[in-house]
Amino acid sequence: MKNQIVETITFPHEEWVVIRDHGKLTDVRPIPGTWTLLSPEDRERLAKQRLYVKGLISCPHCKTASFLPEDFDPPKELGDAKPPCEYRCTCGLVCKIILKDWDRRKLYCACYENTVNGEISTHKQYLHAITEAEATYNFWAQHNPKITHLAAIAPVVGFFAEDKDAKRLMV
Repeated sequence: MKNQIVETITFPHEEWVVIRDHGKLTDVRPIPGTWTLLSPEDRERLAKQRLYVKGLISCPHCKTASFLPEDFDPPKELGDAKPPCEYRCTCGLVCKIILKDWDRRKLYCACYENTVNGEISTHKQYLHAITEAEATYNFWAQHNPKITHLAAIAPVVGFFAEDKDAKRLMV
């Protein structure tokens, strides 16, 4: 007999308790009905064992933890264009899932100058990253340090709104 999907369940993001011995992950304590991301170090260790895991999800009924593969890209909210993913647990639960707060990146703004033929021009570039260090790394991956001077990079504070004629965006 095939289990039927009876509902869509939203799984909130929670930081789970993990136990380590000399830096090696030895135990994970799932919180039922939630999901969590693995640390970059744990993901790297698992990748060396050919396990490409991004995070874990815990069954709301039996607390069983399951892997979220590295290439897993779920719908973020109920209004997302992608249909919810199907989740099957060993206890028999079958449902559609939504993982809240999947994309935890912030919007950063990089203010920089370019020098071309002795002329200096100023620019802004917006990028998504989890940390300022990651935003800086992503910025330099796209720019030549010989002609670019990064003046500052910081999380964006503000919002975009259209002008009354809807001809341009303003911050």
